[in-house]
Amino acid sequence: MKKDIRKIFISKQGGIGDVILATPVIKELKRLYPESYITLLILENARDLVDGLPFIDEVMCYNKKRDSFFKLWRKLLNYDAAIFLDLTYRIAMTSALAGVPIRAGIEHKRKFWLSKNIKWQESMDFTYEPYVLGHIVNEALDLNIPQNHLNKTYVASATEKDRAELMSILSANGISEKDKYITSSPITAFYLKDWPLDRWDELYRRIYDNYGLRTIVFGGGKLDYKWNKESVIDLWGKLNLRQVGQIIKDSVLLVNSCSLPVHIANAMGTPTAIIYGYTASERWAPREKCERIITHLSCSPCDGYNGSACTDPKCMNQMTVDEVYAACERQLKKYLRS
Repeated sequence: MKKDIRKIFISKQGGIGDVILATPVIKELKRLYPESYITLLILENARDLVDGLPFIDEVMCYNKKRDSFFKLWRKLLNYDAAIFLDLTYRIAMTSALAGVPIRAGIEHKRKFWLSKNIKWQESMDFTYEPYVLGHIVNEALDLNIPQNHLNKTYVASATEKDRAELMSILSANGISEKDKYITSSPITAFYLKDWPLDRWDELYRRIYDNYGLRTIVFGGGKLDYKWNKESVIDLWGKLNLRQVGQIIKDSVLLVNSCSLPVHIANAMGTPTAIIYGYTASERWAPREKCERIITHLSCSPCDGYNGSACTDPKCMNQMTVDEVYAACERQLKKYLRS
């Protein structure tokens, strides 16, 4: 374990879910270096879910099109370590020019600027992402963070204002504090991970018919789809990220494809039933309370560093409502309380 580490700079630019998957190892860093000052560099889209976490002293957002090189250079002065949990080039270069002594990350075209290059191994494509990030941090600072300390993710809690607004929205849609419900976000950020909407609708109806549980459907942007009004409460485009976290926390189950809400559910301790086709469940599925629904096709999964030429996601299109419902039922029988 490296000593005299007082200021740690961590870069994790990417999707919001990717940032959440980095929270377990950041929490471990704070445990091992309790007097350290930890700065997390992210994109603006993830701020609301990590700003306020007690083990992160500062959240910094950087946009290379908007923010100057000198702003980043000045920020990096006097840091003892810069750990790159992403593949950014400019930030690695700037950390070297700022004289940060420990600069570690996965070997990439930026390797000239790193003091510790960590090789990507093929096994990492099928290793739980927080374990991969833990490996990077262990190598960077000569640590031995155990994998079982990295199973739980973390997100910032909803504010009082968030909760008050959410209660008003739920009440207007006929949901009281005592009501139990399912949560689901049926559209992901990438179409190859999407399951057909008519099957989602059929799934929600079947859950309602057999368990009396309605499903709150949420997501960003616009979605023009007419859900079954009896079984679905459509809150699409009406919630901020912290409110999404709150409804997932209060739900009895999240049923979803592989995307951001899955990692929020892990942070909240909410059981999940998740469809994996394009993505590898070994790498992205929560280690706890997760029922994985997998299509066993030779071409699946096809994401990762090798990319994918797929334009017709057979792995998702062949998944039946019966298969997904069976996974939901297993979770409901296990975790649903009267």
